[in-house]
Amino acid sequence: MSPPDAPDGSTASPTPAGVDAGIRMRLRRLGAAGTARRAAHPPGPDRAAAPLIPRPTPARPASAAGDGVEVVRARYSLAHRHGHSAIGESLDAIAAHGEEIDPGRTVWLDTETTGLAGGTGTYVFLVGLASLGEGGIVIEQFLLRRLSAEGRFLAMLQERLARARRLVTFNGQRFDWPLLEARFVLARLRPTPVDAHTDLIHSARRLWHRVLGTHRLSAIEAAVLGAPRAGDIQGWEIPQVYVHYLRTADRGALEPVLAHNRTDLVALLGLHAAVARVLSNPPGPHGPIDWEGAGVLLGRRGDHAQAARCFERALDEADRREEWIQGNPFDGRDRWRILRRCVREYRLMGAARRVRERWEKEVSRPPQRDRYHAQALMEVSRAREAALDDRGAGVAAAEALAIARSLDGSRAPCPPLFVERLRRRVARLAAGGRR
Repeated sequence: MSPPDAPDGSTASPTPAGVDAGIRMRLRRLGAAGTARRAAHPPGPDRAAAPLIPRPTPARPASAAGDGVEVVRARYSLAHRHGHSAIGESLDAIAAHGEEIDPGRTVWLDTETTGLAGGTGTYVFLVGLASLGEGGIVIEQFLLRRLSAEGRFLAMLQERLARARRLVTFNGQRFDWPLLEARFVLARLRPTPVDAHTDLIHSARRLWHRVLGTHRLSAIEAAVLGAPRAGDIQGWEIPQVYVHYLRTADRGALEPVLAHNRTDLVALLGLHAAVARVLSNPPGPHGPIDWEGAGVLLGRRGDHAQAARCFERALDEADRREEWIQGNPFDGRDRWRILRRCVREYRLMGAARRVRERWEKEVSRPPQRDRYHAQALMEVSRAREAALDDRGAGVAAAEALAIARSLDGSRAPCPPLFVERLRRRVARLAAGGRR
C-alpha cells in the first residue's frame, strides 16, 4: 500500500509503525479529536469551572483548510481566572506599573515550530497572538495547514502584525521573533517592524531562577501564578505531533497543540502582570522571589531607593542561611556581589551616610577572616577617612592588612595588588598623611 498523501498534496514518506502508534497513544491521553471520544459540551474558558488548559469559545476558522492556512479565534472575558488572578486583574496590574496598553497595538506573541534549534530548516507552523478586545482578550492563532502555503501564511501574519507597535514575548528576542524574521526573508517578504519588544524571560530569570531552580514558563506558572498545568502536551512533543499531522492529515491531532499555545498566551499575560506587581511594589506579597534579581531590575529602571531595599532584604536572607557562615573561603562571593550592588545604589542616591553605615554593619558581623571581609574593611577605612576619622580608618586598614597577610598561601588569597594598596594605606594613615 502506498503511503498516505500529505496535506500539501505531496507523498509522505513511510513512518515506522511504532513511532506513529506512540504519538497516537499520547494524543488519546491528551483527548485529541479523532483519536478518542470527547465530551459533548467541553467547558469554555468563561465558565465557572474553567479547565487548566483553556479552549477557544467559540473556535471560528477564518480561512478554509483548502487555503493551507487556518485562523482560529477565541475570546476570554476579563473575569476568566488563570491561577490566582483574573485577566482583568492582570491588565490592571500592568497598567498600574505605568505600562500603557494600546488595545490595537500591544500584542502578546507565542509560536510553535518544527524544532527548537532554529535556522532556515525550522518552520513556524503556529503563531498565537493575544490582544485586547471588547470585554476581554482575543486570541488569534494562525495555523499553517500545508507547508506549500507558507507564503500566504506569512503574508496574513504580516498584515495582522502591521497594526502592532509593541510585542510581549517569552524568549521571543532570541527565538520566536528572529525565527519569524528569517521565514519572512526566505519568503521575500519584509519583516514587520515593531517599536518595542518586551521579552519577559529576562525579568523571569532575575526574579525566579535562583529560588525555583528554573525560569521555564510552566514552572513559574505553577509556583508563582498558581496555575499548574494538567494534561498538557509537552513542548518537545509538539514537532512530532505536527509531523504526524502532515503525514496523516489528522486535524484533530493538532488540538492539544492549539490548546497548549493558548495556555502559553494566557500564562504570558499572567507573567507580565506578576513582573509588574513585583516592580511596582517590591515589599508586597509576591511569593518566592529573588530579592537580588528584583534589585537589579529596579536599579536599571532608576528606582535606586527600592533597589537598595531589595538588596538589603537579600542580605538579611543571606544572614539566615547557614551556607554563608560555613567558613568556606568561597562562601562570601555571592554576598560580596550583593553588598557591592547595594552600596552602588546608595551612592547613586547620593547617600554617603548610608554607604558608611552599610559597610560598618557588614564588618560588625561575626568575622569570616576571608578576602571578602578584608575588602569590606578596606571600604570601611575609606568611608571613615572621608568622614575625617583618620584614626578609625587606620584601625580598619590595619585589620584588613592582617587578614590579607594571614591568607597568603591559602586557597583564596587576596590579590597582590590589593595587599600592596592596603600596606600603603596603613603606612600613610599611621604617618598622619591624607590623600
